[in-house]
Amino acid sequence: MKIRFKNSQSNGEGIKKYFNKNAKTLNFFEKTHSDFNEEISGVLKEIHLNNIHVLHQEYNTKNFKIEIEQDYPVFLLQFVIKGKMSFYLNNNSKKTYHLKNNMCYLFHIPSSKYSFEYLNQKNNSLNVYFTESFLIKKMGETFTKNLVRKIQTEKVNQLCKLQKKDLTHNRKLNSIVNEFINCPFKEVIRESYLESKLTELLLMALIPDASKIAVDKLNKKDKETLISIGNYIKAHLKNELTIEQLSLLAGFNTFKFKSLFKQFYGMTVFKYITTLRIEKAIKLIAKHDYTISQASYEVGYKNPQHFTVAFKKKLGYLPSKIIKNK
Repeated sequence: MKIRFKNSQSNGEGIKKYFNKNAKTLNFFEKTHSDFNEEISGVLKEIHLNNIHVLHQEYNTKNFKIEIEQDYPVFLLQFVIKGKMSFYLNNNSKKTYHLKNNMCYLFHIPSSKYSFEYLNQKNNSLNVYFTESFLIKKMGETFTKNLVRKIQTEKVNQLCKLQKKDLTHNRKLNSIVNEFINCPFKEVIRESYLESKLTELLLMALIPDASKIAVDKLNKKDKETLISIGNYIKAHLKNELTIEQLSLLAGFNTFKFKSLFKQFYGMTVFKYITTLRIEKAIKLIAKHDYTISQASYEVGYKNPQHFTVAFKKKLGYLPSKIIKNK
């Protein structure tokens, strides 16, 4: 894969990457690029796992274009976090996709040269390139064959958007994207964590019902109440938090509170609290040198063993691995 940055004054610089067939690799790879021409400021972070290549782009620019060359077909799952851009194959610029702020898109891109054009503004996007092999591994052969069949009906050598309806970023989707971008781990744990987050994002994009949170049915007052309860939980993770206490603060009975909370946040109250506690504990251990016991007490666990059990159940490994891989 070859990436070239262009603007009106210059042909730009190229970043060349060469991958094995189907982007197979035995090594986890990361690199940050910031040495662009004077028209572009910002960073391009690239991550390469087996069968996946990720570009996280944060630019503050005048109008410019990124050209990419690839010699094998790929799927592209793109999250436009901030900004707007146009996307097209170089040999067919008439068929242009206009990508909007706060949206998620899924494309199939043939072996080709193609371009992203950015406007004069701040841009932030996460581009996840993955192969058919990765899709089979995560979604199974039947699902993948049906998707490939759809691509073939659209003409295999054309840029193909695979969603009938573009996916708007919701709370759950934003949360996973942020967890991926701000991953606190290193080495083996980092690779496993990033791949698990990419799998979540892929499932939400390919199976839209998995990402629907029916917040539109809630009235404005209920939404504001639930947001304030979520903020209260974040500010009081060290304290004991019960359904009864939170229901009382919200002004709902416990049944209504649990139902509306899950509808709004996409998870149960208990899972939401546990997720926030574990996320905070990870930062305390990885970035602030807390011991496991100190971190567990700081996020509301009276017994460090209970914290360890909850951590292992959620992430699949013990918190001691964070310390070993610091």
